[in-house]
Amino acid sequence: MTVIAMGLGYAISIGDPTSLSANLQLVSAGLQISGTTSTFVATLATLTMAAAVLSAGALGDLYGMRRMYLVGLSGAIAFSALAAAAPIPAALMVARAGVGVTLAFLIGLSLALTNAVFPPGRRAAAIAAYFGVGYAVATPMPALSGALGHAIGWRACFFVVPIIAALGLLITWRYVPETVRAARRLDLTGMALFAVALLGLIFGISRIETGINTLGLTAIAVGLVAAAAFVMQELRTPHPALDMHVFRSGRFNAAVTAGVMFNIVLGGSMVLLAFYLVTIRKESHELFGLLLIPATAMAAVAATAAGPTANRFGPRTVLVGGLVTMLAGLLVLRTFDLTTSRAVVFVTTALIVVGGALVTTPQATIMMGSAPADLGGAVSAVKSAVNEGGYSLGPALFALVGINLFLTDSVHDLSGSGITRTEAQQALLTTHGGRGAHLVNPEQARLLVDQAAHNAVDAIHTLSLIMAVGPIAAIMLALWLIKPQAR
Repeated sequence: MTVIAMGLGYAISIGDPTSLSANLQLVSAGLQISGTTSTFVATLATLTMAAAVLSAGALGDLYGMRRMYLVGLSGAIAFSALAAAAPIPAALMVARAGVGVTLAFLIGLSLALTNAVFPPGRRAAAIAAYFGVGYAVATPMPALSGALGHAIGWRACFFVVPIIAALGLLITWRYVPETVRAARRLDLTGMALFAVALLGLIFGISRIETGINTLGLTAIAVGLVAAAAFVMQELRTPHPALDMHVFRSGRFNAAVTAGVMFNIVLGGSMVLLAFYLVTIRKESHELFGLLLIPATAMAAVAATAAGPTANRFGPRTVLVGGLVTMLAGLLVLRTFDLTTSRAVVFVTTALIVVGGALVTTPQATIMMGSAPADLGGAVSAVKSAVNEGGYSLGPALFALVGINLFLTDSVHDLSGSGITRTEAQQALLTTHGGRGAHLVNPEQARLLVDQAAHNAVDAIHTLSLIMAVGPIAAIMLALWLIKPQAR
């Protein structure tokens, strides 16, 4: 019952933002929200979750993880109800910001509670089952929210989370035991610095997806400065929110690196696959969602099986196996052309998603196994922050690199016409009715668009090789730092 209760919380934390993004058009039309504002509303919960995740873990360590987890579930019910009842866009923004804070308690404490309740010999299987429940419940959430929204109205898009949270609340209240509390003071300065660091980095990364700009670079710089100040604060204070000594463990660092790399690959590859199907192949938006449903179901099975497999063969074997599976997906992506079958696209998607699910369980087992008894919530929060940062970095990094690769190929193709990179960008605007159409020759624009699909596929080929560097580096680090252990 603990596994089910914690899995429901994890499902809410990963399924709620996805559900809103999938049904954003319906919600925006219902409240008459403009395009820019709707995008901000879609990302608001993710940003506040990132800012609050370490605070949630630290509060759980100090005041009891079960108690704070119940607070998170109650908050998810209350703020989702507020979102459903929002009369104006401002009320929806307040609700989504509050949802993000409650999601921080759910994602930051659900893993820590699972780790604390089960003895060491059963933790790997319990954590694997926890991820399996999370994947299984989160997968249909966007579809269920959309079905309710179209059948009843846009407000019904927010009904799914309160139902799941209420079920998790009842199970947690009845079956989940309380954990040992830490005997130390609250590190408010450290939690604030961590919030600013993660918020600045994730927001800044999201702003440079389509090109380098001052706002994005400024936010990233603020995040890096705050991160450095956070490390100094935690090393100096006698009661740190996060004991930096955990980073002395080679196993812990290898697990952190694997988490960053697989989330970069996962986030970046999902963007590439969607771009390939929708933009290059002109397939429907729904097709990629349909491909993800069975792939995510397979990931739930893989995550559940990862625990017993890790007990039998060791967490290093499963972690490396997951990274190799993702690497195989990237190599298949390298073979894509304009006529690649949908079956091959699905296989690629499944390899990457399933590989990520296999990495998640040993990563969590190793990181939580390195955590002191009174820092379980904080270390679990670090895992969530690492994964969230990597998943945000992937799309931004590969969109930015992909655009530059595409423009380089396009300029090379039109080298005889004397077109520059700036003119190539203007040519793309010309063909889409953008401003500055007078800056380029219409014939140059037509030639650029004729080559666009081929150049985009070439950019995907190059990006797949660039992404492959991450899993390879993580595999080498895992083989070096994670020593085999007796079963």
